[in-house]
Amino acid sequence: MNESIELAFKEGSSDKVYQAELKEEPSGYVVNFAYGRRGNTLATGTKTAAPVEYATAKKVYDKLVHSKTVKGYKPEGGEDLGIKVVDAKQDTGLRPQLLNEITEEEADKYINDDRWCAQEKNDGRRKIIKYTGTTVQGANKLGFLTPVTGPIEKQVQLIHGACILDSEDMGDYLLIFDELSYPNMRYEDRLIMLEGLIKMNQEELIIVETAYTTREKQMMYEKLRENKAEGIVFKLKDAAYAPGRPNSGGDQLKCKFYESASCIVTSVSDVKRSIGVSVIDDTVPGFYDGLNSYKKTEVGNVTVYPNQDIPRLNDIVEVKYLYYYPKGSLYQPVLLSIREDVDSIECLLSKLKTKQGTDE
Repeated sequence: MNESIELAFKEGSSDKVYQAELKEEPSGYVVNFAYGRRGNTLATGTKTAAPVEYATAKKVYDKLVHSKTVKGYKPEGGEDLGIKVVDAKQDTGLRPQLLNEITEEEADKYINDDRWCAQEKNDGRRKIIKYTGTTVQGANKLGFLTPVTGPIEKQVQLIHGACILDSEDMGDYLLIFDELSYPNMRYEDRLIMLEGLIKMNQEELIIVETAYTTREKQMMYEKLRENKAEGIVFKLKDAAYAPGRPNSGGDQLKCKFYESASCIVTSVSDVKRSIGVSVIDDTVPGFYDGLNSYKKTEVGNVTVYPNQDIPRLNDIVEVKYLYYYPKGSLYQPVLLSIREDVDSIECLLSKLKTKQGTDE
């Protein structure tokens, strides 16, 4: 016996949905869920690691629905939602090219070098879309399978022929900046190929704007800086695609206009919308004991705004901040998002930027 419900929570600017589904499978019943802001890509998962008997699944389903309704969520309907739940640990074999960071002082070198082009660094979620000509598959920054929303999937299926798109998932649309079917091809040529695949005026698939000349790059840099964008990316026009992150340098570099850090949620307040965050202290010998156990250090508390879901213990979150005071806290932290595509080992103390003059 299948059962499903869609719940909604609206308050001020907050408009969130939560979908729950009790579904029969050949070997038993499962309870799946999906949640997020209305119109955005929903995070998905399951409450049952393996199919269970109906009575057990029904208890799990009812408890899940009750836990949301007591928090103010209200039913919007009980029809079959057809939630697409994917195995969050299924490796697709797809790997993105990751960028090393440069300073704003170093950016001038790449602005004035015509071998490099520039693009805006957006604050979406990295997503690779593989289209075989019939099926659409998504992969996150770690290469694990991730869902693709219906409107985006439909637009990808309109592309003539197979392709592999590298993009930032902005919720209801993709900002696409590479085509990976021919990784040894020059990046500038891959951009030309990309423009031949994506039709103009599509709302769900948008090719990122690229600046090629020194003047274009300087104008883009100044405009992004003025508009308080996240940053700018420089890419070598002649470079092939190289998955992973080089130890230093590389053919693709990012310059951020503000600092952000991936942190581990180590406490959740019971009385106010606030979380405590920590990072792994990799500055001391023996910070890792080989058994997936790390020495953590607290870096402060972060407010969770009403339009944001409250993270859970051990979630990885992205936090924007001005600087880090050594042995203290992040200064002016702002919660950006929960990160399902980041491992805890990436949350390192050594990555935090300190205010000039406070380094020990």
